[in-house]
This record gives sequence, C-alpha cells and structure tokens, in this order.
Amino acid sequence: MKKYYYLFSLLALLACNKKNGSGESGGDSAVEISEVRKVVKPEAVSSYSEPVKDKDGLNDWKFAVSLFETDQTFKYKIKVKYKELEAEDDLIVPNLGIQPKVEVQKGKEPLTCVIGFMDKENVFKEFKRVEVIGDELKIRQTRSYSLR
Repeated sequence: MKKYYYLFSLLALLACNKKNGSGESGGDSAVEISEVRKVVKPEAVSSYSEPVKDKDGLNDWKFAVSLFETDQTFKYKIKVKYKELEAEDDLIVPNLGIQPKVEVQKGKEPLTCVIGFMDKENVFKEFKRVEVIGDELKIRQTRSYSLR
C-alpha cells in the first residue's frame, strides 16, 4: 500500500511541474516590456483643452493639457498651457507588465483635468490633477502606486 502512495505522490508532483508548449512553467507569465521606446510619437498621446474666457473677450486663451511620449517607455512629458503660461512636468507610470496607456480626462470642476493610466483590467487610475485655482496653475500628484 505504501508503494502506491509514493507512486501517486510522485506522479502528482510531476504533473504539477509540467511545462507548457512554450517551455515556461504553468501559471502567470509576465510579458517583458522594454524600458526604452523604439519609436517616439511626436504628436500628443492624449490631450484635453477648454477655452478660457477673459473679461474683455479680446484674447483667445485656453487651458490645455497634453501628454507626449519620451524615449523611456514608462515616462511621459506633460505639457500644460493656461492663458500665456506654459509649464511642463513628468509622468512616470508603473510597469504593470503591459504597454502603458495614459489618458487625460476632464475634471469635475471647470479648468481641471485628471491625468492617469489604464490598469490591466482597463480601469482608469488617477495619478495627477492639473487645475486652476484662483488664477494660479497647479499640478498635483493625487495618488501613488506600488507593485508587490
């Protein structure tokens, strides 16, 4: 009886450690994403814009936020324009094992937008907020993410 038990245990152990057709062990296999982007798109990956009214109606001002790729896969350049003020910031998204997809979405208040990324389940994750408070432009990191 003992030898059947050992034989069964050995077969069960071998079956659990079986390799699939691609030579990898069964289970989750993360795809390796390159840290360096081969082709950098010159146009904005995502952007948001809305007009800014002035009291005289003489100016054609706008509040605009655009995201641009850099040569690093998980780093993007944020370019902001408010009236005649231009500002830049960096956005570094976490490596989730998928190609990063970043977005700029309209905020709840006027002259506000939210910058974030899509996770593996295609759910938007807020990362930074760009807003005008009073007459001042603010870029704030609202959340932080870590991988375990």
